[in-house]
Amino acid sequence: MLLRMKKSLLLGLTVLLGACEITPTDGSSVVTPAMAATERDTPELRGMSFAQNRCADCHAVERLHSSPVPAAPSFEAVANVPGVTRESLTQWLKTSHDYPREMYFEIPAERIDDLVAYMLTLRSDDYEPSIGLAPDASKPAGSAGSLGGMTTAAR
Repeated sequence: MLLRMKKSLLLGLTVLLGACEITPTDGSSVVTPAMAATERDTPELRGMSFAQNRCADCHAVERLHSSPVPAAPSFEAVANVPGVTRESLTQWLKTSHDYPREMYFEIPAERIDDLVAYMLTLRSDDYEPSIGLAPDASKPAGSAGSLGGMTTAAR
């Protein structure tokens, strides 16, 4: 009898917790543990996983974090550069990204769309850039070596 009650209580708590949802107040999207458990194969989650495993040594890959390497912009800063689109970010990651020579790393072509999908989840209408990533007004958005006006060096 006691074992049956414990099982019922555990099942009830599991159902109750499964119904909980985190809703951000800024209108942005949040990847919750429940989403991760049920939607493991979305581009956004694949991109987040890739970023955490391959990019986080240099870049902040989550909202409201500072990059471990000061010269490496946070993914949130890149996603919030004025004028950045899915297309311009995709092109930038393919051709104009400033890969440091000591990194010996290229983003595999099959991962770029996932990474872009994840980075775009970091956009926020009330984003405030931190010091260190200032748009370069001398370069128009979409020009070679720029991403929405943010200067980059060619590979």
